[in-house]
Amino acid sequence: MKYYREGQLLRYIGTWVPLGILVLIVLYFYVVYMETYLMPLIKSEYVSRPLVEINTYLIQLVHINDYVFSNKTIGITITLHIILILFTITLIRVVITIPGHVPVEWLNKIENEIRQMIENEENMINHNKKGSQTSTSFSSEIDDEQRLHLNVKVKNELIDKQGRRHCKNCSTFKPKRSHHCRQCKTCWLKMDHHCQWLNNCIGYGNYKLFINLLCYAWFLISFILITYSRCYYDTMNSYSSDAKLFLVSFTFLYCCFLWILLTAFTLFHLWAIKSNITTLEYCENKPREPLQKGVWNNIFEVFGKNPLVWFLPIQPDTKPILD
Repeated sequence: MKYYREGQLLRYIGTWVPLGILVLIVLYFYVVYMETYLMPLIKSEYVSRPLVEINTYLIQLVHINDYVFSNKTIGITITLHIILILFTITLIRVVITIPGHVPVEWLNKIENEIRQMIENEENMINHNKKGSQTSTSFSSEIDDEQRLHLNVKVKNELIDKQGRRHCKNCSTFKPKRSHHCRQCKTCWLKMDHHCQWLNNCIGYGNYKLFINLLCYAWFLISFILITYSRCYYDTMNSYSSDAKLFLVSFTFLYCCFLWILLTAFTLFHLWAIKSNITTLEYCENKPREPLQKGVWNNIFEVFGKNPLVWFLPIQPDTKPILD
């Protein structure tokens, strides 16, 4: 989520506009699909297959599906709404889930390393001055300017020799594969990218949910594309009004366009999971450490080891790789 200073209300509201557009697109497809295809299909089956007069009410209940709705119509209705519900739940979860702050325990560990290194440096300085070893506590003979110089020296040593990464914006160290988001104004663990459409960063804490969202969106648009093609064909070969012809044609062609984009985007992220690489790492033009641990281990790192939750909007309890 984004955090802004006072006086930037319009900018903050503007960050939610892409998400609002995304919701309107989903609502548009749902309303047009229901009005131009599914509801007419239900009404036509109800009219063409009216309920017969049966004296026994129990028998009427048992055979109601045979006389009112076909299995195809029931299957389309149930499948559409199951995918739509899963998509909606996952969308909400991705938007509200924090991508993953740098753990306080890890920061405390680094601070202890810095404190210990500064203490060792001070002991060496005092030893050289007095010719003998002094106490292991912070020496009062070291002034503030020298201590500040030691602090900078130790941090540079951690960066240059030990390969620790330091964030200039947050003025603190960060684990490997963490990045600072200028819009969120913080560092996120294993940051993949900042998604304007979701008004949130995608990182360690919600990447699996993001992949679930992409898959649900792909299944939803594919399902609509396949079932709606019949409506598109019938409309193009019938004497429909110009308004309906335009609406059905535009919806079907727009659905094809989105399907191509979603397919490419989903395949890229599935490849990224297999290769254990983030979008930011893919876009960086600099050499990086090999992160291959095997395809299954890369999958387990994102989805967890329980296959039962892979396809559900549940974030697995996996441990982040900090060093």
